[in-house]
Amino acid sequence: MKKILAVILSVILSLAGIAAFAEDGDLTITLQIGNPVMTVNGTEQEIDPGRGTVPVLVNDARTLLPVRAVVEEMGGNVEWEDAANTAVLTYKNDVIRLTIDSTTAYLNNAAYTLDVAPALINDRTMLPIRFIAESFKFDVAWDDETQTVTVTKAAEATEPTAEPTAAPVETVEPTAAPTDDERQESKTLVAYFSATNNTEGVAKHIADGLGADIYEITPEVPYTDADLDYNSDCRANLEQNDDSARPAISGTVENIEQYDTIFLGYPIWWGNAPKIIFTFLESYDFSGKTIIPFCTSGSSPIGSTTAMQNVTPGANWLDGQRFSGGASSDTVMDWVNGLDLDL
Repeated sequence: MKKILAVILSVILSLAGIAAFAEDGDLTITLQIGNPVMTVNGTEQEIDPGRGTVPVLVNDARTLLPVRAVVEEMGGNVEWEDAANTAVLTYKNDVIRLTIDSTTAYLNNAAYTLDVAPALINDRTMLPIRFIAESFKFDVAWDDETQTVTVTKAAEATEPTAEPTAAPVETVEPTAAPTDDERQESKTLVAYFSATNNTEGVAKHIADGLGADIYEITPEVPYTDADLDYNSDCRANLEQNDDSARPAISGTVENIEQYDTIFLGYPIWWGNAPKIIFTFLESYDFSGKTIIPFCTSGSSPIGSTTAMQNVTPGANWLDGQRFSGGASSDTVMDWVNGLDLDL
């Protein structure tokens, strides 16, 4: 009988939490490195009730914390698969699977590479908050000065209680996709390196949205899973720690002089662009061209582009943008269109 009552109480509390989220509308969760207390819409509560666990910063850029309370405040759920050492997080129709000590995460069965693996710290499961929140379509902001993470989501529009008055429908002919000839005349190039296909998706959104040419920066020696095992003395680790490393590229961009604007995409490795990006930048003359960086990452910010600018004298660099690996075409093109480029 006690177990039945406990289950009923648990369900009531869960529904109450979800109802509170729906009723309150906008949600803002603030967490600070080293602080066991978070604020939810201005109200303080423990991140890990009764245990005092605090968010930690890994490699100066990645925030790990016990996420159950945070995800439940979002309206989601967290379960633990003991045999697989895997946390399963659900929110609406989205499901995330994160395994301890593995940099491979799964969102709706699609694999993504994390910059840092989930870990057990003081017997608590610590998971990357940025990847989780952005996968569930929440916004995440980082304040370096206060070491504060803010997770936000605006209230979703409610269904109208009555049928709206119909407005006249204007028939508009759809815009035709650019032809091969039009693409050959493009003055915009999307160049990208994608070791795990995450950056490729964003690059294709940009190329399709602008009718731009696209070029994949392909390593002469492909990266294997072992090459990307961040917890070992792997190839990627050695390259990122060697300022002179320049992995060879297979193939070249034809007639790069025709392009005025170049979107440059890459994953974030150890807080920076992979060294193969420097190989690409040092292979051509970018004088007078506008370069717009974009990156994909499970938790890291885009980082500084100063080193890349230093090897491209005469190029005009614009501020870049970081995306999660599963960013939608609408999300990507909202950013591109906001650049107000004359393309």
